[in-house]
Amino acid sequence: MAENGKTAKATSGSGREGLHKVSISRIKKEMNDVFYLSDDLVITSLSAQNNTTADYPASIDGFSAIIMMTGEATVSIDMQNYHVRPNAIVFFNPNSIIRTVKCSSNAAAYFLAFSKSFVNEIQIDLSTSLPVYMRFGKAPVLEVSPQDVEEIRQLFQLIKTMLRSDKERYRHEIIRTLFTTAFYIITEINQRDRPGELKQGRCEVLFNEFMSLLQQYNKRERNVSFYARQLNITPKYLSSVVKEVSGKTAARWIDESVILEAKTLLKYSGMSIQEIAYHLNFSTQSFFGKYFKQHTGTSPSRYKRKG
Repeated sequence: MAENGKTAKATSGSGREGLHKVSISRIKKEMNDVFYLSDDLVITSLSAQNNTTADYPASIDGFSAIIMMTGEATVSIDMQNYHVRPNAIVFFNPNSIIRTVKCSSNAAAYFLAFSKSFVNEIQIDLSTSLPVYMRFGKAPVLEVSPQDVEEIRQLFQLIKTMLRSDKERYRHEIIRTLFTTAFYIITEINQRDRPGELKQGRCEVLFNEFMSLLQQYNKRERNVSFYARQLNITPKYLSSVVKEVSGKTAARWIDESVILEAKTLLKYSGMSIQEIAYHLNFSTQSFFGKYFKQHTGTSPSRYKRKG
């Protein structure tokens, strides 16, 4: 992932100095032994010999993770160091500053990167994904058992097989399903091994309450003011809390929740678009269509046909 074939050395302790922005498209072009799905998903291997983040800090335009298989490494994430050993999974949020401080000569890991749009296409309940999202923003390294690693490794191997498969028609759906399976395995591990020191402050409690309300009312309420009233706080304060905790605004969480529900209904319910519009409390089918296209770039009818 060196830019134009050159390696830019970054000075120790440098923040964004010498920072290399890395896209998924760039990873799939410049790494060896790469398996990918368009510019949405890439799986490859890292070793002490081909890890370019040892030369300069990098920021990946998407979510990413490594599963350490052998050796050890010290990884800097947003200027904080983490020691990584075998049977550890390390998660990186979009635009995190990543740097390998040091690693052993036998260090080897699986590397996975996936776009934000790919995540939005996966049918995962927000209440399920929230604890994982919050945990890895604070404690990005998850220690797992050898059995856990083997289960995830087998899933990755199956995803890689499907990425090279000639089953074109349903390949995207198969890969999304496998990826969803891997996510639920990691969610199970996180709930089993949740560290006790991650105590919730006032902001985290409010955020959790907001997300719980969103799950309850997302089919009929799309206004931040409604959720603020339920929590007895102002819309401005709710927006600032949600942004601080999650990095996304309350309005965006609402929109993503509604769109996820709409996609699920369009794909699996058998309801007409008009029925879905009324089910989600849109005044007209036309208003629902404009809302859906604004947030997805495609019309409900086209998405339904595609599904």
